[in-house]
Amino acid sequence: MAQRAVLAGVRVLSLEQVHVLPWGTAFLADFGAQVIRVESADHMNDRRSGPFPDNQPGEEWWNEGGTFGYWARNKESLCLDVTHPLGKEVFLKLVAQSDIVTDNFRPGTMRRLGLDHDSLAKLKPDIITLSCTAYGHTGPWRAYGARARTVDAVCGLSYLTGYEGGESIRASSNYMDHTGGLNVAYSLLLALYRRRKTGAGARIDLSMYETGVSCIGPAILEAQGGIARPRLGTAHGWKAPHNVYRCKGADRWLAIAVSSDEEWQHLKAALREPPWAADPRFETALGRWQHRHALDACLEQWTLTQDSQAAMDFLQAHGVPAGAILTSRDLVANPHLQERDYFEIFSHENAPGVGPRVYAGRPFRSLPELPIPLRLVSALGQHNQRILREVAQLSESDIQQLMDAGVLASRPAETGKPVPGASWAQARGNETRFDPQYKEAVSRLQATSAGPLHPGPSPAGA
Repeated sequence: MAQRAVLAGVRVLSLEQVHVLPWGTAFLADFGAQVIRVESADHMNDRRSGPFPDNQPGEEWWNEGGTFGYWARNKESLCLDVTHPLGKEVFLKLVAQSDIVTDNFRPGTMRRLGLDHDSLAKLKPDIITLSCTAYGHTGPWRAYGARARTVDAVCGLSYLTGYEGGESIRASSNYMDHTGGLNVAYSLLLALYRRRKTGAGARIDLSMYETGVSCIGPAILEAQGGIARPRLGTAHGWKAPHNVYRCKGADRWLAIAVSSDEEWQHLKAALREPPWAADPRFETALGRWQHRHALDACLEQWTLTQDSQAAMDFLQAHGVPAGAILTSRDLVANPHLQERDYFEIFSHENAPGVGPRVYAGRPFRSLPELPIPLRLVSALGQHNQRILREVAQLSESDIQQLMDAGVLASRPAETGKPVPGASWAQARGNETRFDPQYKEAVSRLQATSAGPLHPGPSPAGA
């Protein structure tokens, strides 16, 4: 008998948009929760973000975007105008039958709509609500808007990130989305656990800003001790050699991280004791770090003659932590990920023109059926009728009234196609964002998807 999913029977209403909150609720769907995206026909930012097949949005582009497909995986779609009195009434009926309500509006929006925690708790005392905002619902910055990039700046990550002696740069374009999303999942799981133990609901005020500050905890402790943390690029504060090194081929690199005298001896042995390794400057860990630039230059003389993947395998076999810098294409063909059945090939039934695509899996395993595989990317408003009938207990005439009032939708208010070329890469004149051989690669993966995915030898020098 199949094992029941961990979160089977848990229902989540999510007023979610952009990335951080959808990323967090996706993990609840992975564990079997019924996650209902309550969408607005007027706000299609998530669905218009692409990427689209061959960079060409189709006639129903709002059901085709690749990024949306991954972050909205296995969620249901209810396109309901909650700002309309009839829509709000329906939403409250759904709340009465749900366990969790989430939003990532600016503070004050849910209260103005009459959908804040206190209002919902009067209807359902054990409801769990979560608001994921940039700076939280209190404090002088509570009304500020943000993107992951701006939070990256104010939380200190950008200041710490940069090349040695250089200016600060962003750590990542969406690091705060991913870390914030993980905290969404963690906090909701804890709230569910607490409710099962005590019967009490919860109000969660989650801040992307505070998530970011928690990521630089060591730097905060060092600052209190008067210790400066300079920018070091990909180097380390006290370990050497610890950097990325150029390899043979165009834009191929290898990361090497030696953390102990033992690993240093392993590296020297692997390279057959090159003369430069006997330099007395490199005899101690402190000496290697103080003279890390000279050490890096010597080590790169060897890596420049090596294939990055072959060098990784070689050094790992000699007890030296090393990792080839892999591209997205390398990852799709990576034998380790294939053997672990990490990737999923998914054909989107609501966008047949997209065809089969390779999607990243989830970085955890459990038997027999967790995480739930990618099986659904909802069309806009795909589940309107069923959710309203089965969850809100509305009659057909009630539903028809909502349709007549324009409270329900299955198409965007504005159906004009997203403008091709608005991406970061194309804005800089790069018109080759997509791999012209991708269809062939996907076909090879699809042909072998019954078992471990092996589309051919790794292009990284296997």
